[in-house]
Amino acid sequence: MIRARYIMCKRTAVRPNTAGREVAFKMMGTGCPGIPVVDDQMKVLGVVTAFDILKALRSGTKIDDLTVDKVMSGAPQTADPDTPLETLIDMLINNNYSIIPITKNDKLVGIVSRNEILVAYAEPHLYQSYEE
Repeated sequence: MIRARYIMCKRTAVRPNTAGREVAFKMMGTGCPGIPVVDDQMKVLGVVTAFDILKALRSGTKIDDLTVDKVMSGAPQTADPDTPLETLIDMLINNNYSIIPITKNDKLVGIVSRNEILVAYAEPHLYQSYEE
């Protein structure tokens, strides 16, 4: 069985006071549609997505006046590194999420996006050794 730990990315996170332009560059640089927002102990406070930023920009907020805490969604569902692939898919679909923060002991250890799940299906040979 493929689990979150095998497909998650150890991508970046941002703090609540991160500027809009900086988080936009991080999203573009990682190719990830969303980034977890964490505190100093790496506890997930929320998620900021490209959609959140676009909504703020469309409403007239300038990207240099935007900070993550103004647009992030709070308290997202998280998953454990041992969460099965099928459960991750259900979480994405049922909640219309673009990413799922993966946590261990309440600390961010990675993220799974729709893209990682698609890769697991499109290139299953990459994960055959992980199947139980």
